[in-house]
Parts: sequence; structure tokens; C-alpha cells
Amino acid sequence: MSYVTAEAMIAKFGEQEIIDLTADRGLVQTINFEKLQMVLDAANSEIDGYLIGRYTLPLKVIPAFLVSLGCDIAHFHGSVGETVETNRTKSRYEIAIKNLVNISKGLISLGGAPAGESAPQATSSNNVMWSVGRNDFKGRW
Repeated sequence: MSYVTAEAMIAKFGEQEIIDLTADRGLVQTINFEKLQMVLDAANSEIDGYLIGRYTLPLKVIPAFLVSLGCDIAHFHGSVGETVETNRTKSRYEIAIKNLVNISKGLISLGGAPAGESAPQATSSNNVMWSVGRNDFKGRW
């Protein structure tokens, strides 16, 4: 599932920063979409790893909050080991991971029903049903 896209990265960080993040150290001043796709895939996969235990994937609606976290994660993956890695990038990544951990623990909700959560069984009239047999009152009422 794609939480973060090239368009989202450009919207959040600006085209020049994405060029700086992905361009080879040559004179080419265009976005290297192959490298960008690799970091997007890494970020999307990382997000799935945190959500899969709590939510049924793919999500029907992707919250903007999750897209923003994905952009920060992708930016970090693109800058690791390069001269463009900064304390700001690392700090944003660490905050994103803390938020994903809190989502996986249920402390932050993305909306919708988390995986494994029960819902009331749908019936035509939602009436109380009685059955014949022993009850828990044990004749004391």
C-alpha cells in the first residue's frame, strides 16, 4: 500500500530538496525517480509493519497524518549515509517511529475498526434472544 508518494514528498519538502535528496553527485538537477521510488517503498513497507498487527490492510482511507509520517520516514531513508542527513531529518524520523509505535499499541487511532476488534452481530431486529435450558440464576430470584 502506498501511504507516501512522489507527489506527497514534493508537496511537503519542495522539488529542490527532493532533487538534492535523490540526485547523483553530478551536475544533473532533476529528481532521480528510481532512487525516490526505492525510499518510498522502504517507508511504505515500514509503515505496513507497524499497522498490520492492529489494522486490516489496505486501509480504506489514508489519513493525512500517516502520509506526513511516511514523508518523514522516506526522507530519512533517502538521506542515510549521505551528506544531506541532518539532525532535523533524524529527529523527524524518530518522532514518526514513536507515532507508529503508539498507533500499533492503540494509543493513537487512525479511525476505522482495528483488526480483531469485534463488532455487534447484525440482526434483523436486534431483539433479546432466550433459549431453553439452565440459566445462571440457579433459582434464586
